[in-house]
Amino acid sequence: MLTILAFIFVLGMLVFVHELGHFLMAKKAGIKVEKFSLGFPPKLIGRKIGDTEYCIGIVPLGGYVKMAGENITEENYSPQPGDFMAVSTAKRFWVIVAGPVMNYLLGIILFFIVYWGTGIPQSQLDSTEIGIVTAGAPAAQAGLKAGSKIISIDGNHLRNFNEIAAYIRQRPNALITVEWLDGEHSRIDTLRTLSVPFTDSLGNLRNEGRIGIGPKFTYSPIGPFTALKEAALFSVELTGQMLTIVFRLITRQESIKSLGGPVMIAQQAGAAAKQGISSLLGLAAFLSINLAILNILPIPVLDGGHLVFLGIEALKRQPISVKGRLIAQQVGMGLLFILMLVVTYNDIVRLITGIMK
Repeated sequence: MLTILAFIFVLGMLVFVHELGHFLMAKKAGIKVEKFSLGFPPKLIGRKIGDTEYCIGIVPLGGYVKMAGENITEENYSPQPGDFMAVSTAKRFWVIVAGPVMNYLLGIILFFIVYWGTGIPQSQLDSTEIGIVTAGAPAAQAGLKAGSKIISIDGNHLRNFNEIAAYIRQRPNALITVEWLDGEHSRIDTLRTLSVPFTDSLGNLRNEGRIGIGPKFTYSPIGPFTALKEAALFSVELTGQMLTIVFRLITRQESIKSLGGPVMIAQQAGAAAKQGISSLLGLAAFLSINLAILNILPIPVLDGGHLVFLGIEALKRQPISVKGRLIAQQVGMGLLFILMLVVTYNDIVRLITGIMK
């Protein structure tokens, strides 16, 4: 139940803020908003206030803002006052980009709250105690958790987390036998490491082993200005990492097996909720930054696809034909559908593997 509630809280907050950005900017641009929905149909509850119907859909995996004249299927359509296509390209640009911008700002704000409230984490690398375990990773599937202490790997007794990390990094996509202590109980299991591409300081690309663990850490208090600076810098760092992952996926340097979907997000939300509100807000911030970046990718039906249409319209000084827009959107929907199938399959495989463990 905690996992479900945490998932709804995190996803609901991200979707609400995203759609609120579109909604507020549309209202400011003089565009008539017909519907503001959290979740997808069928409608669970709804109420119309003014020109807009506010509702909650029964499928909690997204949301949308429906604007007048936004999705037109008639070639001879003529924009009416209050329609999306009736306002200037500049205003439409801000309406489209407002969603991702709001998600990005939300990520910075949530990181700021976490940093100011808890401080900056300081890793305790002189210990073999685990502080973080990534949901769905090999360590989590084997049963390792925060607080577990690693005794040995492949019979080698390692003295601190640096030695543990160095040993695992040298063994990508390899079977390793880990012995660890949970409380007073000793456990042992064999798991396969992940193979993660890594570029060193000299620009050399190699694969390194990972099992999805991080060291124990404590927090050092900081003031609000330092917290805001750290939040902004970390958000920029995440942006770079996200864009790198997207590039590596496109160039097939990264496996699509690493992608996760709703089930993985729910697992991470549940694990974060058990660790406390700071962990849950940190996860929400991380996902909000990722959502902002993904939404501006130039894929039809995403905000980035609409920005591409807008750019073409600005260059041609006329809107893209309805037929061309519909074809592009169908292609985009097909790509997203395939992506959802892939991430759902990955989630199911991780879930089944975890249960079998």
